[in-house]
Amino acid sequence: MARRVFLHVGSPKTGTTFLQAVLWSQRDLARKQGLLLPLESFFDHYLATLEVRDIDPQPQDVDRAADVWRRIVQESLSWKGDVLVSHELFAPATAEQAKRAIAAFGPSVEVHLVLTARDLVRQIPAEWQEHVKHRSKARFDDFVADLRREDPSTWFWRVQDFPDVLRRWGSELPAERVHVVTVPPAGQPTSLLWDRFAGLLGLDPATFSTTGQRANTSLGYEQAELLRRVNVELGDRLPLPGPYAPDVKSMFAERVLARQPGTRLALSGAGLDYAVRRSEELAEGIRKLGVDVVGDLAELVPDVGPAPEEPLLTPPSDEVVLGEGITAITGLLEEYSELRRRTHHERTELDRLRQLEREMRERPAKHLLRGLSERWSWAGKARAGARRTRERLRSSRGR
Repeated sequence: MARRVFLHVGSPKTGTTFLQAVLWSQRDLARKQGLLLPLESFFDHYLATLEVRDIDPQPQDVDRAADVWRRIVQESLSWKGDVLVSHELFAPATAEQAKRAIAAFGPSVEVHLVLTARDLVRQIPAEWQEHVKHRSKARFDDFVADLRREDPSTWFWRVQDFPDVLRRWGSELPAERVHVVTVPPAGQPTSLLWDRFAGLLGLDPATFSTTGQRANTSLGYEQAELLRRVNVELGDRLPLPGPYAPDVKSMFAERVLARQPGTRLALSGAGLDYAVRRSEELAEGIRKLGVDVVGDLAELVPDVGPAPEEPLLTPPSDEVVLGEGITAITGLLEEYSELRRRTHHERTELDRLRQLEREMRERPAKHLLRGLSERWSWAGKARAGARRTRERLRSSRGR
């Protein structure tokens, strides 16, 4: 039976992609240090978020998603060390869904809840970008105005109201088994977040490589606004779920637009004042819960100074967006050309393999000897000797 099961349930945009990339890319090392990441890949943990939240998977994923939470639990129970289940899309689960998921491990397992948290001054712009990369058509200013109404049913507050997420997921757990890992302020090494997270899990942070690990892609304001306008123009075409994710989010946004330089999106004016004040409330809400904090709750309230009266950041003009669009079209053409080149190469290789298969069916002995000679040196020498003997016999017959 697992010693401890850590459920890392979010929140989105708090370094989760980076942490998950470090662990899944070095899964064997984590296992040697006693930490199991159950099932085959990070995608299985995503499918688990759907089952826990009673959401049907995509048709192509139905077989893989079948009983995925039960399989995670069973593999966890058969492991004698610690276990980590990690995905930020657990965060919006209801209290009943969370209670059911935790109860599946049984009363004998020591379940721990982990939440990574970051200040709203950075979270709000990051969440707007993520919404746009998921087909949102809302302008940044409208997005900020909408979340200031603080409707608890909206996606943003379901996943970014940290005390509420902790109450929904941790109500059945002792406070000492509920952990909040704070994301360090801007300017701090990215490895600091990893050090905190890994230390909580009982890993040796220094033995893992954190360089070159994938983080969630950020766009400049100009590129994000261009993508938003593309979403408006698409209408019902390229739906999500469906082709939007691979064609628009992955290809257009994260491969083409992310390469273009742009203005860093940031709050200003009344929006900045609101984010600071609300961050203070969230930090105080976490403190009152009495849970374990890895880091410092003060990091959730950035010292930004007084906000100016007028916004410093204005939406990109039509002329700027047009220029970004031309650059993006060029990038798309380059990606398309590279895709055609790779497709042609793969088709050529496939044709070569099919030809080899036909030849092997017609002359299997020849290809068997060739394969043996390439694998073992003695077979290669024998093949070379046979070739020399055959050439001498031909020469002798000629004379």
